[in-house]
Amino acid sequence: MNKSKYIHYNSRYGWDLNDDANLEMRLFAKAQRKQVTILSYGCDLDHHTIKKIARHYLNRKKPDAAEETLEIRYDTYDANSNKHEESQYYWKTYFISERTFAAFLQALHRLPGTHIRCEFNVRGHFEVILNGVEFSTRVLKALDFPSMYKEDLNGRYLLFIDTESPDNEMIRHKIHLLPKELQSLSLPLDSSPLLWELLVKDWITAILRYEV
Repeated sequence: MNKSKYIHYNSRYGWDLNDDANLEMRLFAKAQRKQVTILSYGCDLDHHTIKKIARHYLNRKKPDAAEETLEIRYDTYDANSNKHEESQYYWKTYFISERTFAAFLQALHRLPGTHIRCEFNVRGHFEVILNGVEFSTRVLKALDFPSMYKEDLNGRYLLFIDTESPDNEMIRHKIHLLPKELQSLSLPLDSSPLLWELLVKDWITAILRYEV
């Protein structure tokens, strides 16, 4: 590896930033820790109460107080397409204190569904073509979430069937009727593009074949 003015290797604790050259990088890294997206997902979410909680805790105006604030985005995904409300909160950035953030999460966790932290500003799409039909999936980068197994899964990509592709209509309407393990898909961060394509195709094939 070439020498860098930004990082150095310490035999005791590995790679680290140089103290004399990277104040801005350190400040940037610190700011990144203060940005997070919260995602609520599941089937038949309590959207009425979610709206009340969001109105109570989420503030778009930066507070004047000296207390440090977090930049928050909030997103929801309901497996039941009849109840899903598209991007009600996601495109807005909210500014709340760490204390308010903790109370916001505590209120959400009283509701049905899964409520997790995701990386700020990471929401995209992954498309596959299956038998000549294009299917689209929404992708978020989950920082932590309860697994269907015993352990928590950290640093995973979480995929949902969205409405970006018109061809998704043939499966989006029945997602809430599927077993929980088919309502979303999680993939490790180090999965290759080829593995992504294979696993997403397998997932959508299973959805298509599931009789409801």
